[in-house]
Amino acid sequence: MLGEKTKNFLFTSVMLLVVAAISPVAVFGQSAQLVQIASNSVAPIASQPAGDIIPSTNALQARIDAQQQEINKLTALVEKLEASLSPVASLRPMVPSASLGYLPDPAGSPSPAPAPAPPPAASGYTAPRELLPDIGHIGAELGFFVGGATNPYKDNTGFASGGYIDLPWKNVPAGKLSYEIMIGLQRSVTTQTSTSGVNVVVDAALNSYLGNVYNGGLGTSPTDYLTTPLPVTSVVQERSKILTVAPFELKYTVTKLGRFRPYVVGGLGGYVWIGSDNNTASFNANAALGSLATLPVGSSTLGATLNALLQGSQIGGLAPTSPQLAARGVPHGQGNVMFGGQIGGGAEFRITPKLSLGFDVRHNAMEGKDAGFNTFAFKQGLHW
Repeated sequence: MLGEKTKNFLFTSVMLLVVAAISPVAVFGQSAQLVQIASNSVAPIASQPAGDIIPSTNALQARIDAQQQEINKLTALVEKLEASLSPVASLRPMVPSASLGYLPDPAGSPSPAPAPAPPPAASGYTAPRELLPDIGHIGAELGFFVGGATNPYKDNTGFASGGYIDLPWKNVPAGKLSYEIMIGLQRSVTTQTSTSGVNVVVDAALNSYLGNVYNGGLGTSPTDYLTTPLPVTSVVQERSKILTVAPFELKYTVTKLGRFRPYVVGGLGGYVWIGSDNNTASFNANAALGSLATLPVGSSTLGATLNALLQGSQIGGLAPTSPQLAARGVPHGQGNVMFGGQIGGGAEFRITPKLSLGFDVRHNAMEGKDAGFNTFAFKQGLHW
């Protein structure tokens, strides 16, 4: 682009040319020769005094202004040409603001699109990236497991099943650390020995009743009725169920082995145990009383009445629920809610990026005596 020095140089050169053109006329202005002003005049111009031929100051200034305008136009065109050749011409103004009045009107020429403004600098809290609705593969897992389990309180082994969700937390050396929520349910049936205190009370009342019957002449010997006619201790079937809810678990998975991914897991949980002892298979008042079971008690025989009251799923190993509740199918039993924790491990094998199979082994510890149990399960996971 032309600088200020170049402009001054051009202006000085023009002034010198004007002065050089005017000086001969001023020096030889006293000549009596005729001066022809224009060649296309109709008639020759008469000679005039030299003072009239010398242009006035205003005329000179007008010529200088006209020449300055031409110089400005040429300068603006040169600057426009340089700007069009520059690779960053669109990032700066084409011409100085002082020369805009001398440029031709670029009618019809499209103006360059403005550069997009840079994003404002982040300050304070920045919201995390949302994955929905265009969700990608984030490393989460949803699965279920089926298998066997030992059970607390010296019960037999049983059936266990449940589900879990695995949410990634952070990358750690050789693997990842994730947050797991697990819910499981298991059931077992065990043969136990139970002593019913209710049967003891019933035997005392029954002996008194039979004694009265003997005194009425129906019995043969008092010793036939003063023993324990009903069994106090019997073999029962104990049905127990355990609900495991473990919402606070951390899981470390090794991911550098490719498709095979072993892991360890541990955390806290809550446990609900519900159990009942059923003596239906071992208690029969008719068989225990023999011929005495046919004695009337109200509108029914003695043996049928005792079976209705003492036979069934016992609460606390003492006595079953009432016949009316049992007929309606109302659940009965005893249970408790306990705190505990679990630790375990396993491995999974990626069949596809979104499907895996594996196994899981865990030890659970609840508060209380003989409250520990284990689970052994096969699992299937869905990944996204």
